[in-house]
Amino acid sequence: MSSAYVHNTDAIEAVKAALANFAHQVDDGLTQIEAESRRLLDWLEHDRPRYWKNQVRLAWDGVEAAKKDLHRCLMYPVADERPSCTEERAALKKAQAHFAHCEEKVERLKGWCREVRHELFEYEGRITQLKACGEVDVLQAIAVLNRILRRIDEYHQLGSPSAVPKLDVAAVMANTQVEDEEDPNEKL
Repeated sequence: MSSAYVHNTDAIEAVKAALANFAHQVDDGLTQIEAESRRLLDWLEHDRPRYWKNQVRLAWDGVEAAKKDLHRCLMYPVADERPSCTEERAALKKAQAHFAHCEEKVERLKGWCREVRHELFEYEGRITQLKACGEVDVLQAIAVLNRILRRIDEYHQLGSPSAVPKLDVAAVMANTQVEDEEDPNEKL
């Protein structure tokens, strides 16, 4: 067993402050990630479907207009010959390709929504341990440090180091662990 005289508790106070700061930063970071995740999911599930639904409608209108233009071109022969209407056929192909592209985006979007929901669910499961560390473990560690500081203060109140036996740090730590098991929810 090692014993030590503790005259300065600044380092313990600094560790306590760093732990509290860590818990605060973890909580802030997780809150920001959660907000961004919700924004992303909202964008994928609400904004993008509306956008691509509108794009599909506009693309369909473009296909219909291109069909009408082609039909109109074919209806009016030039010099008793049927016109080739190459430009109108190319415009129809382009409009149909754009329509297919928009429909593909709608289908891809459904897959992306499923995938993002799944990944967010997985993330929430994985992050639970870090949340517990920030919410519970850090508070318990701060409570242990508070008890140690209290014991050191009690030790200092007993008198000078020459008049009192040395403080057994290992015994204090062992006692604090026993007290932690008895009251794990003790706060700062």
